[in-house]
Formats: sequence, structure tokens, C-alpha cells
Amino acid sequence: MKRILTLLVAVIATVNLSAQDLRWGPTAGINFAWAHFSNKASTSDCYIGFNAGVKAEYDMSQYITDGFLLDARLLYTLKGGQWAGSQHHNLGYLELPINLTYRYDLGGDVKLFGGLGPYLGLGVLGKHVQKVDGAKVKSDLFGELYKRFDFGLNYNLGVEIWDNWQFFIGFEHSLLNSMKSGGDFPDGGDGGDYKKLKMRPLNFYIGTAFMF
Repeated sequence: MKRILTLLVAVIATVNLSAQDLRWGPTAGINFAWAHFSNKASTSDCYIGFNAGVKAEYDMSQYITDGFLLDARLLYTLKGGQWAGSQHHNLGYLELPINLTYRYDLGGDVKLFGGLGPYLGLGVLGKHVQKVDGAKVKSDLFGELYKRFDFGLNYNLGVEIWDNWQFFIGFEHSLLNSMKSGGDFPDGGDGGDYKKLKMRPLNFYIGTAFMF
């Protein structure tokens, strides 16, 4: 984690930011998330959450070519998983996706854009919620079952109109095992071998932003 953060700081420090190349604005969206376990039978149903925060874009045309930009979003995002309607996981993260994006001008105040890059996440809210005899029973997840730090890849595709409004869809998947501890499960072989349980958050999102 320290190496990743150091690399990001070094990259940002080498970019000569100027006001005319930088713009920002509020952003928000809806998450459709899953908790994907290595034993596929336990992978959750879709959990609907949200994300909200601020987005910034930096014009990279002077470093690459026209149309390229670096965009980043600082978000609070709520992911998780749901099982048979009786229990679910609330996983709230402070998240920083950083994408290298290409934007293409279609004319008539309409632009298409698409990007990809890494994201960093820090878990700040983790609850397991289960209905028992009609009452909700809650227990902590981060620090007990799941790790707080998450890292993965992010992809998105969108449209910008009137140089301000953006509408986009995207997908992100973790590259890390989020399980801090967990039991083993049979690997399906005849030898009775067992594997350690792993979990990776998956998230499909629909979002919008208004850029100044």
C-alpha cells in the first residue's frame, strides 16, 4: 500500500498543474454491487448502493496528444452483497479512482469519453445485517472478517453535453482478497483438498457529474 501511495504522489508531483487545464465538479451515482467469493455458490445477489463525491479532470494533451485527460474522483461509495433477502453486507469505502481517459468531440456540444485505471479504497463502514425473528442483528465486518484496504481496476464510458453535464457507466473489480480471515472449503477434487476462502468486491455503476 505504501509503495502505491508513494508512486501516486510522485506522478502528481511531476505534473505542472495549471488552472486552465484543470476543472472539477460534484458527482454521484448508483452502485450495483456483488461480493464475489472463490466458492461461487456463496457469491451474493446484487446489492444496490450509491456513490457521491467530487470529480476533477486534468488536460493531458501537452504530454500525450489532443483528447487525453487524467480524471480522478474522490468518493464515498456504498457496496456490498445480499443473500436471499434475509441478510446483507454494507461496505462503505472512501475511494479514489484515477483514470487515463480519451474524449472525442462529436460536434454539436456532444463528446464521448472512455477511460481506465486503478482505484484505491479504504473501508470506513462495514456491517453484516441479518434478520433474526423479525429483528435486524448487526455485526462489524472490517477488522473482524474483511480488510479495510482495497485496490482494483476501474473502467468507464460516457457522454458529455454542453461542456458541463456528464453521464457515464462503469465497472470496477478488486484485485485483492478482501478476507482477513475465513474458513476453508472443499475444492471439489477427490483428494479431499481444501482451499482458503477469498472474496473480491465487484461493482457496476451509473453516474453523473457537473463540471465547472
